[in-house]
Amino acid sequence: MSTIVERIAEYAEALKYEEIDVVTRNYAKRVLLDSLGCAFGALEGEPVRIVRKVVTDLGGAPQATLIGQGTKTSAHLAAVANGVAIRYLDFNDVYFGPAWTAHPSDATGALLAVAESQQRSGRDLLTALVLTYEMQMRFSDLPVARNLWHEGWDHSCSCAYASATGVAKLLGLDARRIAHAIALSGARANTLSEIRVGDIPMDKALSAPVAAANSVLYGLLAKQGFTGCSTLLEGKYGFKNAVAKGADVEPLVPEKGVFLINKVGLKPYPVEGMTIAMVQAGIEVGAENGIKADEIEAVRIITHEEAVTKPSWGPKKLKPTSKETADHSFPYCVAVALVAGKCTPEQFSARWLADPTVARLISLTTVASTPEMSTIYKNGHRPAAVEVRTNRGIFLKEVPYPTGDPENPMSWDQVVEKFIPMASNVIGKEKAECTAASIDGIDKMNNVTDLTELLSG
Repeated sequence: MSTIVERIAEYAEALKYEEIDVVTRNYAKRVLLDSLGCAFGALEGEPVRIVRKVVTDLGGAPQATLIGQGTKTSAHLAAVANGVAIRYLDFNDVYFGPAWTAHPSDATGALLAVAESQQRSGRDLLTALVLTYEMQMRFSDLPVARNLWHEGWDHSCSCAYASATGVAKLLGLDARRIAHAIALSGARANTLSEIRVGDIPMDKALSAPVAAANSVLYGLLAKQGFTGCSTLLEGKYGFKNAVAKGADVEPLVPEKGVFLINKVGLKPYPVEGMTIAMVQAGIEVGAENGIKADEIEAVRIITHEEAVTKPSWGPKKLKPTSKETADHSFPYCVAVALVAGKCTPEQFSARWLADPTVARLISLTTVASTPEMSTIYKNGHRPAAVEVRTNRGIFLKEVPYPTGDPENPMSWDQVVEKFIPMASNVIGKEKAECTAASIDGIDKMNNVTDLTELLSG
């Protein structure tokens, strides 16, 4: 029997755009537009600027566009720079599975770079995107005993396999070479979850995009005949036993006609995925009851068990001093939601990180989980509630399915509304609107360079 890597590769080679249903195609367009908006919004972030400078200094054959820059570099380096931009704000998509929480768009920078360098069509790009999401989410859905974060493994481990699958598809490889690309990429991308503990460093924005970008190198090596380990997933010393603690890895092989991308959530706020419902509940409970920050006596965040036991939670989140730590801090995010009545990238600036009113509310906040919330979470959703006590009484807002959840998905118009302001700051409103329209019609695009020219700035 073929190995799991080989069967994934056979599926990838055979997948055709025509086999993807219209609902899935349309959602893939939303996901792509959302990711590019996140990249535009992050271009002035310090980690993004650092990576862009290093990439520019390294130089490279002009194969792929740096978003918002009007310059090109090698597909590999463009994948790094654009991938970090997509990831940095923590505004990009999110998926919750028993094995990992994942952000499948971590691979989008690599897919876009390869599609441009290979002059692929819009249909080719969408097909590779759907394929990559399928693999990333199947890794997240592995039937493990407990989330692999707790075993020390970051979700970037799985991004290496997923991105290599999509990249190899765009490179036009046959199944044998796709299998080698996947194996080469997966063999050297086991990232430790320690990078998301305590004061979270800039590395949060780098880990998965670099794993995805490196798959460009491995795909190109496989194209030239370089070989990888075909038993990497199920072998005695492979992923199954070394990373997944013996869990069944057979479900990694995709099923024909099933497209998991439709279950990925989009974010209305630039925060860690489990925090979205908390922020929405905080904004809504404050607005609906006219709550003023100075009258708040206590705040209680009600969530699910995984939220309070995951590796990235801890006391450092009570006094965040960086954007990376703040957007993973439940108390901080709910506090700014109650004080500002909104949560945008601005609420993670130095001014807000030092706000005394926000600090006071954090000190009044407790976090607890309930069995009811945990049940909803285990079904792939991200629920929360916020209870605020004032001298006027106690006010509660429950949000079992926040905006962007698969049960409450963002519409095309909502994604455009999110995209336009961030893109307009870089390329102007007219070009931003033209970009959105181009993605809406990307299945008619013969060459994705028509899109990347719009993204160049």
